[in-house]
Amino acid sequence: MPHLRTPSAAVRVAALLGACLVLPGAYAEDTSIPESPLNTVVIEATALAGPAVSPTGANQYSASAEDIAATPQGKTAPLTDVLAQMPGVAIDQNQQIHIRNTEGPQFQYQINGVLIPLDVNTNPPFLSMINPLFIKRLDLLDGVLPSRYSYATGGVVSIQTKDGCEQSSSGDVSLRAGQRDTLEPSLEFAGCHDGLGSYVSAVYQHSNTAFSSATPGPTPIHDFTRQGQVFGFFSYPVTPGDTLSLLVSGARSSNQLPNVAGLAAQYELAGVAVAPSSADINSYLNFSDALAVLSLSGSLASNASYQIAYSQHAISQRFDPDPIGELIYQGVASSASHDDHDYTLEADVSFKLGAHTLASGFYAGEYRVSANDSSLAFPADPAGDQLSDVPLNVTNNAHANNVIAGAYLSDLWRICGPLSASMGMRFDTLSGFTSGHQLDPSINLVYRADAATTFHLGAARYFQVPSLLGISPTAQAAFAGTTAAGPPGIPTPVPEDDREWDAGVVRQVTGNLTVSADAYYEWTTHYLDTGQFGVVPIFAPFNYDKGHLWGAELAAHYQVEGLSAYANLTLGRNWQQGVLTGQFNFDPGELAYIDSHAIVLDHQPLYGASAGASWRVGSYTIGADSIYSSGLRAGFADEKKLPQVLQVNVSAERAFEVPGVGVLTNRLAVLNVFDRTNLIRPAEGIGIFQSAYGPRLTLYDTLTLRF
Repeated sequence: MPHLRTPSAAVRVAALLGACLVLPGAYAEDTSIPESPLNTVVIEATALAGPAVSPTGANQYSASAEDIAATPQGKTAPLTDVLAQMPGVAIDQNQQIHIRNTEGPQFQYQINGVLIPLDVNTNPPFLSMINPLFIKRLDLLDGVLPSRYSYATGGVVSIQTKDGCEQSSSGDVSLRAGQRDTLEPSLEFAGCHDGLGSYVSAVYQHSNTAFSSATPGPTPIHDFTRQGQVFGFFSYPVTPGDTLSLLVSGARSSNQLPNVAGLAAQYELAGVAVAPSSADINSYLNFSDALAVLSLSGSLASNASYQIAYSQHAISQRFDPDPIGELIYQGVASSASHDDHDYTLEADVSFKLGAHTLASGFYAGEYRVSANDSSLAFPADPAGDQLSDVPLNVTNNAHANNVIAGAYLSDLWRICGPLSASMGMRFDTLSGFTSGHQLDPSINLVYRADAATTFHLGAARYFQVPSLLGISPTAQAAFAGTTAAGPPGIPTPVPEDDREWDAGVVRQVTGNLTVSADAYYEWTTHYLDTGQFGVVPIFAPFNYDKGHLWGAELAAHYQVEGLSAYANLTLGRNWQQGVLTGQFNFDPGELAYIDSHAIVLDHQPLYGASAGASWRVGSYTIGADSIYSSGLRAGFADEKKLPQVLQVNVSAERAFEVPGVGVLTNRLAVLNVFDRTNLIRPAEGIGIFQSAYGPRLTLYDTLTLRF
């Protein structure tokens, strides 16, 4: 009997693709694509926890409210700490994150399918109006994104909030207390009456951990914070197929700027015979944020869906200096007030026509930005040497109405059962402090080889806008001839133009284990970065000229009843050459070197990893998570490699039934259980002013009563 050879996988794939091209309509009813058009166009949150591929071909890493609550810090953990446990995400000073080697502001938030105004990401983002307390589900989308997204495309943090009509309990109250003077009460309340769903949460915190500590010791110097955040979500079905919703959020904080003891005085100030200690400098950086989003979504017909939303957003940063201390140690003391009032309108509509899901939409936003700075600085010669001990008053104000607008058209084409293509085109424009426009195509192919294996491959062009709140076009000229002067250059940034390619695979190895692998390459023009101008910790955007970045990610997620575990590995590099704008961030020698050499940026380590697990047995829950970094870059032109960073956190929780009241839980959590000294940033580097260290060993106890 002759031996029959089984066709190779490549032959079978080629044959299947050929069949798809010949008979595109044969698989029009593919059930692997969600039926609701807006699920694929707007929300894209259909996968189980762990790595997945979205219907449009983007990478999708997910976490539920239960996943977040099981982490050592629980559901009031900073959102950036939650995201740092996902592939491709690196943690930086002041809880800033970088997604896939991009700068901090280059990602977007989306809540219940609505794109949140861009300047919610303004650096430093240690206080976020988005607190995990109200998250029902979180998805990180990256890779080649569908054409609906633009402006900040390093990734999309897509959040589905808790809804009063879907909650299993009325709410809870919680109190966390611990080292570093930490006290954090929080509250959740959910209700449902005649279809009106109401969900409200609030959290307040004071602690000695406003910013990353400037010293390696366990307790930061002058780093106290008071901050609070409230959130509300209300929804009502105005018809059986249409829902009106209102989202409101507010946040405020008052924060000391951390100090370093033992510094030497650099300047002389008239009337001050003895310089105060550098540990006693009393500077503050305060934030406030308010957001309201009104949206209407539903069905236009049996095969059509829509969503329209209007947002108002106000954010402010205010820096109050210590006039004497900062003049003596830094040569400048600036009172800075930067405000942004946003008004945005967006709409999306989607039609399912046989094998195609056509979608279109627009985004229009007005960002009214004002920067009002009043500074004291000493007169200086061209070399920067102090000429007088009597400071000058320097006023620098800037205002602009910035308009960002764009429209897109896309097609999700189910070519055949296992193969689909997401294609799109969008046009964007920006005016105000800076201007630009661009036409961007995108395409993603998704091939589901079998029920357990999905491949994706795509390419896109992106239009990225600078962080508007940090722009101050006249600052450089205003400080000329003072100890705060910088080198000449172009003060206003321009938009970034990117071309990205991405490919990956997700495999469900067993019913409990899912693994994924992904690789990407990005060619950048006018890459946007941020740095400090002088010593005021309000970060200003600038552009490198040209460069490229690459990376790869591995992820695994395992879940059985009572046990959930994950592990991620990331590697990558970001190379840039030349400085196009914002040359004041560099000294002349460094500027000349970067103009002739490609340098490694300091956003992400060459190697990074995260892992965690939670185990529930009866009324007990044990949790742990960890992050590892091979070290960021620093020094002249980022040529210095910093030490490795490792932080391991653990927790143990027990639940008690209180008859007639509810369930009481007590959780003990330890951050940095090995008490490592982790240097995140040194005192020198591009756009860096002082050192930043990760938290030392810290113990917290949290009591929560669910009713």
